[in-house]
Amino acid sequence: MRKLISTLALTVITLVHNPAVANAPVTLTLSPQQCVALHQGEYCHNELTIHWQASSPGDYCLTHANREQPLKCWQTAAKGKLTMDLKFNQNVLFFLQDRQQKTLASAQFTYAWVYNKSKNTRVRWRMF
Repeated sequence: MRKLISTLALTVITLVHNPAVANAPVTLTLSPQQCVALHQGEYCHNELTIHWQASSPGDYCLTHANREQPLKCWQTAAKGKLTMDLKFNQNVLFFLQDRQQKTLASAQFTYAWVYNKSKNTRVRWRMF
């Protein structure tokens, strides 16, 4: 019992003197993380779910690199979720930002393809 009390006291002292230990980082996760098109350059259609979680409630906005306006904002929230349909043919980088537009977390949705873009679709004929 004595050892348990001393361990708890040490933990509390560590958290008080080291706020970085008490404040876990903000997490931003994408599900799924990748979309695969059949041919390079074709659009990939996918439903994307974005989850984020912060150590303390605050005002947060979710945005991505190809858009000036936020996708969605939350007030006095410690976690959030957004589901959206995407149509794209390149990687998309998502950011979670605070009220001062400081980026707290980021995650990339990756675009991939199975076959390279055809360079010459014309059929060539030969006699010999």
